Amino acid sequence: METRPHQRKAVDAVLRALGLPVPQPPQARCRRTQVVMATGSGKSLVAIRSAEKLHAGCGRAA
Repeated sequence: METRPHQRKAVDAVLRALGLPVPQPPQARCRRTQVVMATGSGKSLVAIRSAEKLHAGCGRAA
């Protein structure tokens, strides 16, 4: 799914807030932030794209 301009801007803000990924142990990568957007504006897509770019994952067992 293609991201819209406001969603790309939100992804960029998430990346700035959390910092760009650097090689670290999984526990050190477990950072959090909040994204506040209007209903129906694509928060889930922003979360997915942000996670992809950050290679997210805390390495915790499910």
